[in-house]
Amino acid sequence: MVKTGKPFISPQADDTISDLIAQRSLFDSNGFTHRRQGAPHWNPDYRVFCDYEYFLQCLAGGREIGLNPQVLVDYVQTSEGEIGRSNYGQWAQELQQLYEGRHGYDGMAQGWADWMPQAIHKYQDKAQASIPGFRRSANG
Repeated sequence: MVKTGKPFISPQADDTISDLIAQRSLFDSNGFTHRRQGAPHWNPDYRVFCDYEYFLQCLAGGREIGLNPQVLVDYVQTSEGEIGRSNYGQWAQELQQLYEGRHGYDGMAQGWADWMPQAIHKYQDKAQASIPGFRRSANG
């Protein structure tokens, strides 16, 4: 059976590195390549943000990255993959881990991770809201 769905192009042709760092656009490593020994590698400590963490490794140390506007991978996005099986609690936990380790990515611009605390709280709130019987009080 062949699944069809909404076309998924990431990053978009007009996306910038800054868009990807701040997650205004999604970095999908399916079309990403490198040719250097000692190059970045996927960190097994991440499942949800593994592509993003890999991207941060690639940027660290002043590596130069270019974006190719051509579609190189015909990708089918489903709810059966790692992201589809994950929950907001896992998203919050991994993003918190990235935020706590943000100083380990040498060469990144000051404040590159400033967007993370707000996103962590958003994922934590969504995780709590998805707990059966959980009701948020009027005071938060």
